[in-house]
Amino acid sequence: MDRNQLQTETATAPTKVRWSVFTMGCLTSWMLYVHRYTFGVLKPDIAEAYGLDNASLGYLDALFSVFYGGVQIPAGMLVDVVGADLFLTASIVTWSVGLALHAGAPAIGCLYAGRMLLGAGQSAVFASLGWLTRQWFHESVRTTIQGWLGVFFARFGGAATNILVATVMIGILGYGWQTVLIMLASSGLVLAGLFLIVVRNSPELHPRANQAEIDLVGLRDTTGKSEEKKTRPSYREMLRNCPKSVRVHVLLLCFAASFSTVADHIFSGWIPMFLKNAHGLSYKEMGIYSSLPLIGGAIGGVLGGFLNDKLAARRGRRQARRIMGTMGKGMAAVMLFIALFVKEDPYLFCILLGVVKIFADISLATRWGAITDMGGRFTATLFAFVNSFAIVVGILGSIIQGYMIPNDANNVAGWLPVLVLGFVCYCLCAICWACVDCTKQLSEGK
Repeated sequence: MDRNQLQTETATAPTKVRWSVFTMGCLTSWMLYVHRYTFGVLKPDIAEAYGLDNASLGYLDALFSVFYGGVQIPAGMLVDVVGADLFLTASIVTWSVGLALHAGAPAIGCLYAGRMLLGAGQSAVFASLGWLTRQWFHESVRTTIQGWLGVFFARFGGAATNILVATVMIGILGYGWQTVLIMLASSGLVLAGLFLIVVRNSPELHPRANQAEIDLVGLRDTTGKSEEKKTRPSYREMLRNCPKSVRVHVLLLCFAASFSTVADHIFSGWIPMFLKNAHGLSYKEMGIYSSLPLIGGAIGGVLGGFLNDKLAARRGRRQARRIMGTMGKGMAAVMLFIALFVKEDPYLFCILLGVVKIFADISLATRWGAITDMGGRFTATLFAFVNSFAIVVGILGSIIQGYMIPNDANNVAGWLPVLVLGFVCYCLCAICWACVDCTKQLSEGK
């Protein structure tokens, strides 16, 4: 084989840079959840070090959500304008610094600043990752990719947090909780450096991606020009171009995300404390069993992405999103209702919660797909808008949950109201999904 023939074959074979971008996106999603869920695992130690009660912990959850939600829309708009590579690098640095500040006991100001920076830094990460999947992957596989990147590795990160932090770093290695925070924050800074080196906004801008890979993504027409006009999107423009019929479905998507957010916070924010305080599990046991719901969520994310793409090919996107969203959250509600009757047995209870989250997070991958379907060139902005709406409701939910947790946290029966709240939210979420039409696109005014 001569040199010219080799160059020709190399030029026609698509490069695989998109998988490097995918890998970095998965690592970012994993790290984000490790850093976010560490607060839930360390709540007993943080409460003791700072002298906080359960209501105060609920307000700290809300403080994170205020900045997580408040920055979402402007950050999402910024991503739609400038892209995601530099934005995500800066986001990882910001939230890692915020995590380190959690270790500043007894200076309560450090804890407040840490919650703010953690929330602001993580605010538009998933909007940015969703934007990247639209640039790097063809629509025929995009929801599957989003299921892995946005749900599996996120939930796997949450599950790994409980095992890594509680079981390994504290239970086995004997590190103090403040040392754990500093070590995790340092790993975030390393990730930021890798992300800056590896990721670019699109195949066209990546020096290692060839024309065959660019064409494979399917974002170009036959003339080689972008199929979308590169204009500056704005929140006002998005609303102005959005007919009332489309706004209804955006609102339904917002409510579905909101009810899911309130229910899911129970698993990340309170189940570790429930197992440690109400059932007296050691850190080693608590880390393992509290991770089961999150492992279930990781499985559900992969299943959701795969089943969405398969069902969409047969029934169309509208029916696929409705069926998967309604079925996922509906079955999650059924399984959580069953789990309420075995809450006195922490081991069986957590196993059932794992099944709950398999079904619940099937619809999380569905949400990623629906937002990408509806968003068009406003994908990151719409993602941020839906997330912000959900977070506003989630702020109220986290505060309410803080007050619903019994003062005597050792009382298992006293935890029933907050668990029932999760059941009700899953039911309402399923109803919303039954009505969503993801074929109503913002950018096309359909």
